[in-house]
Amino acid sequence: MRLALVGTPRSLGPVRPELMADLPEGTRLEAWPSRVGVFPSGPLERDMQALGHLEAGLCALEADVDALVLDTLGDYGLAALRAVSARPVVGAGEAGMGAAAERGRFAIVTVWPASMNFVPEGLLRAYGHEASCLAIHNVGLEEDLANLSGPEGYLGQVGSGAQTLLARIDAAIARACAQGAEAILLGCTCMSPIAARLAQASRVPVINPLREAARLAVQRAASAAPKPAQPPVARLAAVRAMVDAVADLPEEACPVCVVAQAF
Repeated sequence: MRLALVGTPRSLGPVRPELMADLPEGTRLEAWPSRVGVFPSGPLERDMQALGHLEAGLCALEADVDALVLDTLGDYGLAALRAVSARPVVGAGEAGMGAAAERGRFAIVTVWPASMNFVPEGLLRAYGHEASCLAIHNVGLEEDLANLSGPEGYLGQVGSGAQTLLARIDAAIARACAQGAEAILLGCTCMSPIAARLAQASRVPVINPLREAARLAVQRAASAAPKPAQPPVARLAAVRAMVDAVADLPEEACPVCVVAQAF
């Protein structure tokens, strides 16, 4: 089975190897990165990035993959992809929030700063989990993002796998548990490589949203027998042309997603 991870950077190397233990033998994970380099730091940039994820997903469908997983808690482009896809399309945000809510009251712990909370807050409302979420705990601070470069900058700490960063995440999980959280949802799919380590130190379940989405996508694709034909995507050429217009702009590196390269 071919599972397209939409939005996964190919620069990370092997495609999400930490997911393989939970997937059926023979599952093949493929990275289909967005060509839009805009970091989704606000609603405008988020919608621009949604176009990049939409194009990547459409291209994956054209390549006849069995299912799509949006490798972002923001579920960029999810509704549009579902509208045109005959194959399962699963958002990590939707799958992760659903799995967390099944366990009771939950908290989100994220390496993003508070200025990015508009993304999960909007999805909590859209998916009906707002009342189940106790709080969002931000490990990343605004001042971290103001000091990104250099060996002492935030990117340097994240890229080196600094123990201080892991300690901040563990402390945030402990605070959430003390507030009554019955589960922890990791607030960025870039935290997937360290999810197992964080779960070992937590007294409540730690939900890796990307893991939940991948498992759900495989289940849905396996149950859709025979495999439904994917009709040609009529708008792919137009969407590709729009992305072509911005694809050559300088890439705005995500200030936290490089955490995956450290583990």
